[in-house]
This record gives sequence, structure tokens and C-alpha cells, in this order.
Amino acid sequence: MGVTLCMFGVFAMVWFYVFNRYTVLYYQEQIQLFRFDRFYFLSFLERPGGLSEYLGAFLTQFYFHPLAGSLILTVILITVVLLFYRICRSCGNIKQLFFIPFIPAILLMISFTNAFFHMSAALGILLVLAGFKWYITISQLTIRYVAGIVLVAAIYFIAGGNALLLATMILIFELTDFKPYPNQTKRRNKWLYVFLLAGWTALLPWLSMHLFYIVTMREAYFALTPVNFIKPTVYCKLLWLSVPVLFLVWRLAARKIKPWKSSLWKIDILNFLMVFAITAYCAYTMYDRKTNTINRMTYELQHHNFDSAIAVAQKYPTNNRLGCYFTNIALYESGQMPYRMFHYQQVGTAGLFLNWEYANNSILVWYLGEVYYRLGMTLQAEHCAFESLVSNPKSSDVKVLQRLVLTNIERRDSATANKYLQYLDHSLFYRKWAQQQRANLALAMTDSTFHTPDTPIPARGENFFIPYQMPEYTLLRLLKFNPTNRMAFEYLMAYCMLQKDLEKVKWCMDNYYSNFDYPTIPTHYEEALILYKIAFEDPDLFTKYPISDTTRDRYNRYMQAVRVAQRNESKLDQFHKQFSNTYWFYMNLH
Repeated sequence: MGVTLCMFGVFAMVWFYVFNRYTVLYYQEQIQLFRFDRFYFLSFLERPGGLSEYLGAFLTQFYFHPLAGSLILTVILITVVLLFYRICRSCGNIKQLFFIPFIPAILLMISFTNAFFHMSAALGILLVLAGFKWYITISQLTIRYVAGIVLVAAIYFIAGGNALLLATMILIFELTDFKPYPNQTKRRNKWLYVFLLAGWTALLPWLSMHLFYIVTMREAYFALTPVNFIKPTVYCKLLWLSVPVLFLVWRLAARKIKPWKSSLWKIDILNFLMVFAITAYCAYTMYDRKTNTINRMTYELQHHNFDSAIAVAQKYPTNNRLGCYFTNIALYESGQMPYRMFHYQQVGTAGLFLNWEYANNSILVWYLGEVYYRLGMTLQAEHCAFESLVSNPKSSDVKVLQRLVLTNIERRDSATANKYLQYLDHSLFYRKWAQQQRANLALAMTDSTFHTPDTPIPARGENFFIPYQMPEYTLLRLLKFNPTNRMAFEYLMAYCMLQKDLEKVKWCMDNYYSNFDYPTIPTHYEEALILYKIAFEDPDLFTKYPISDTTRDRYNRYMQAVRVAQRNESKLDQFHKQFSNTYWFYMNLH
């Protein structure tokens, strides 16, 4: 048992720290901001299970340091194993089945990869197991009849609907207790207690909903359980079902199964292999590389690690729209967009901009504003951040609050900026950042030319209506007021190329290219201009835009490879490897 538990703990640490560092630790830490103030604490007391939610939020804030977050999660998993093992062992020590207590912990481990599964749900299960273990300890005493009623009530107020799980465990324990009773009175007392406990468990949420909480019937009965989750996975449901079912299996098996006469080390090896096989299978099937990649790119962009974001896109190429969206932002920020954009997967113009139809939740609304923030559209970036803030079903999102602070500093709106800074002032890990922004706010209010370091330069000009289905219009308006807005130009060029509109590409070059200090014509622009010259037979094009000999030679080789591939399909793979990073390839095959 000890060796298996240690190995399981090591696996869990690696699982969270290496494979789910961004899916679990970064994402969960960012979508909530734990605050040390009285009103924040009192807000959790307005619903059943609020104390578990508060403690869960307190622990989740330490995900800020991934190693600490991995350790916290691993300790919780190991505690679940130990508690469930002690509960099962109290019914009978069946050594050949000691892998069973690991199953709820394994299901809990992979449940954390669900974006809607929070620490509070895990703490609810932990409290149920701890409470039930204490109940078993006093099960020989008559006081347990009162203790069971009180314990269910306490768990309900602390851990919400998990009280139903505790009541189920207690009922299984009582109903499978087949020991003879010395007299009829004790038997009758037991059955009376069973009916009272079941009735009390069913009545308690209804009473609390009418006397203490303003919640729906669903939340009153099932808070912090999969029934009340948003999009619960099969594994989340199995997690709650496994606890009473496995306890019942163990309790019944303890009466029937006789200990094996085999050597102890053989039993340990067999159980270790069972735990390893179940853990490996669940971890393999539940590892979501796409989500981890998207969250990692979000992290790298937020921390200005643009080359790292591009490296992630290169290592894990994807046609996912968000992946392309973040890749293009990182390419621009690192100065590589006109040179290497087609070295990466592109899904058309959808990979440059998102829209409100696509951004149907608080996280996607935040993503929608990323490109507008970097284009210098402060008002629109603030609008997206505010929509994300008010549509978040959990609590204040850290990066959203930071964006709202920065946009309001840029707008010189000290009252609104201070309102959001007050949230961050009461946090543990963002207090220093808030202090720095207060200093920036003071400078911004006294100096009209001050600009917050490491933030995009705001686009100046009159306000205009943004048609989200026509991003080309938005980019043209930005260039009208500020012809030297490099991001607007490069995104407009990218938009026209992805639309395969060579005439617009040429028009953009004629009207805006000379405003920028490119040492030579960027590679992808050269590739588009060559196609324009061939399509429209412009004899003076290369005089105005001198295309490098390298690009001309590469185009000649490209056309030769096209003719070879048309005659021999076996050459398609070689053709793809050699020219898939060119705009010509995109024009022909997309």
C-alpha cells in the first residue's frame, strides 16, 4: 500500500505540473481572485456549501505557483485514498482489494481537468469521507443516532449537496449491518433512525431554501455536485457514484471473501498493477492537449512571451480557430507576421478576428478583445473585458480585472480604475501589481503624455461603429486616423491575403506600405505581388516593388514542383513539405 501510494502521488504531481499546468493550474487560478476582505467572505455564506467554496478559492490562489498548486492537489488525492482506505478497512481487511480505495482518487484527479470542476467540489468529497470516518468510529455508541443527524446538517451547510452523499454512506452502513440485536427495542430504534435520517436529509435543503438561502431548488439540493455543474463529464458523475458503490462492494465482500493464502508481496504487486493500469488509462484518455495548448498560448501572450507562444504553435500545429488567432497575435507582436505567417496553420480570416456569435461565454469574450487591445482600441478592449467580467458565473477574473485597470488608466478615468484596483489590493499575489498601477495612475492624471509601460499605444481618432462581420472596415478606419499603425496595416494585409483578394493587397501596398520602415519587402508580400503581376499583367510592378531574386527563384521552383506533382501524385508529400510555408501554397490548396 505504501509504495503504491507514493508512486501514485509522484504520478499526480507530474500529471498536474507537467501535463496540466495550464489546463488546470493556470486556468483555475486566473478565473477567480481570492480576496482578504469581509464582504468577499460574507458573499459565500449566501448559498449552501459556501464555506467549501471559500476554502477552495483560498487554496486555488496558490496555483499562482504551479509547484505549490500541484502539491496541494496531490495532498488532496492522497488524503482521499487514505480516508477511503481506512473507511473500507474498518469493515474488514481484504488485502487483495486494496486497489479499490484508489479509484475515487483517480476519478478525482482527472475530474480536475474539467474547466467547470473546482476545488470546492473536491473538498466536499473530502469532508464527506472525513465525517463518515468519524461516524464509523462512534458507530458502537448510541450517540451516533444524534451524531448522524447533526453531521448531515453540518456537512450540508459546509459542503452543500454533498450531504446527500454522506447520508447515503451512513444508510449503507446501517442497512448492511447484519449483526444480531439483543432485543427488539434496539432493532426498532435502528429502523426509526434510518427513516428519520432519510427524511431529514430530504427535508433539510427545502427548509434551508426557505429559511436561509435565496437559491433555486436544484442548487439547494445539489450544490457542489455534478447535478449542479455546468457540462459535467462522465468521470465527474462516476466520481460521486463510486464512493457509495465501492464502499457497498467492499462491505459486502468483507463478509464473503476469504483472505488469499498467497504471499503478501504477490498481492501487493497485483494491486500495484491494477492501480497503475487504471490510472494510466484514465490519464491517457482524459489528457486534452488542445485545451492545454490554448491555455499555454494565453499564458505566454499575457506574459509577453511571444516567441514561446509561437514555439507552442509550431510544436502542436492545429486548425483550431483560437490556436490560429493566438498564433497570429504572437507573430505580429514578435515582428514575424509578414515573413512567417504561412509557416503556420491558417483557417482563413476567422483566424484573425473573433466575433460575438463565436464568443458565447465569459472566456471567449475576453479572447475577442485581445486583438482590439493590441490594435490600440482602448474602448473596445474595455468593453470586451467588462462583458467578460459580468458574464463570469464564478467570480472576478484576474486577467479581466487587470485589463480593466489598464484601459481605465489609459482613459484617465481614476474613479473606475480605483474601483478595480481595490479588488486586487485585497489579494495575496496581485497586491504589488496593484500598487505599481496606482503609481502609474497618479502619473497619468498629472501628465497627459504618460503611457503605461508594456501596454499598446492607444489609437487616436474619432469613435466609430464596429461591424464585427467586416473587420476590414475597422482596420481601414484605424489607418485613416493613424496611417502608421503597423498592426492595423499588417492585419489588413493578412486579411486581404487570406481572402485571396490580390487587388486589395496591391491597393494596401500602394496606399500604406511607404509609411513603414521595412528594410526590404516582407517575404509573404513579395509572394502575393508575384501572383498579382501574373494575374493582372502589370509590367511596371517590379519597378515599384523590387522583388528579391531569392523569392523569384523560389517561385520558379514552386511552379516546377506543381507540374511534377500534377503528373505524379507520389510527389505531393514532398511538394507539401517544400512549399507549404508559402502564400502560393495557401492560394492553390485552400
